[in-house]
Amino acid sequence: MNNSTKMITAVLLTAVICIAGTYAVAAGGSHQDESTTLNVGGSTTIQPMMVSFQETFEGYAKVSMNVTSGGSSVGANSTINGTLDVGMCSRDLKSSELDQGLVAHIIAKDGVSVIINSSVTGVSSLTLEQIAAIYSGEITNWKDVGGNDKEIAVIAREDGSGTRECFDTVMSSTVSGWKMKSVVSQFASTGAVTNAVTSTPGAIGYVSLGAAEKITSGAYTVAVDGVMPSVETVNDGTYEIQRNLVLATKGPAQGMAALLIAWILSDEGQKTVEESGFIPLS
Repeated sequence: MNNSTKMITAVLLTAVICIAGTYAVAAGGSHQDESTTLNVGGSTTIQPMMVSFQETFEGYAKVSMNVTSGGSSVGANSTINGTLDVGMCSRDLKSSELDQGLVAHIIAKDGVSVIINSSVTGVSSLTLEQIAAIYSGEITNWKDVGGNDKEIAVIAREDGSGTRECFDTVMSSTVSGWKMKSVVSQFASTGAVTNAVTSTPGAIGYVSLGAAEKITSGAYTVAVDGVMPSVETVNDGTYEIQRNLVLATKGPAQGMAALLIAWILSDEGQKTVEESGFIPLS
């Protein structure tokens, strides 16, 4: 984080701490045990990291956090309708969401890794065109991309997932008119995709960089166009399947929501981002 960014974050953090302190004073001595509840939900990719923030932030800010999942679109829509104070989105906000008053706060970056079941041999790298063809149903056997003679089991995230949105966007920009094939196994979380790929012979799937790095058996990560996903290759742009991780608020962040975002953007918060397997903002 550069000096100007540090200064801005420090000023924001100090200002919001003052606001939080005002809330505490206003509550009065007899109500100091009462705490504000901050409802945060959405992306299953961001949820484990947010739980890590919850463990430290609740004690620091004297706030009770309620962290739920459901997918990026759930996070955005629930923030629009007021069910959530902060929506977690593992993608950039859509123009329709911005038009309804959402404000995006980028907290980290992430690569989307392509993982393959360990029963597949001879495949260490795939081109974007080959991946698009596998997911459209044009390529159905690993032997057609240099692997062993084994049928490909296609695993994907469900509609409304930020990871799915990122993947589909890259595939669509790679192959004009691209569309995912109709018969595909879809799962509602990063963990479910990981479990499906590691347990299904011939399977291919895609998960966040941090989730892929935690796989110890059953599957492996392949390079895309000869480039392995990593902090360095996401930051320098050579790894193309990547996205921003975003927290959304209805209008500019205020109160405890603003304090949470400032906390995450602080040096300490960005260290937690890195420890969670994501890429901190430079």
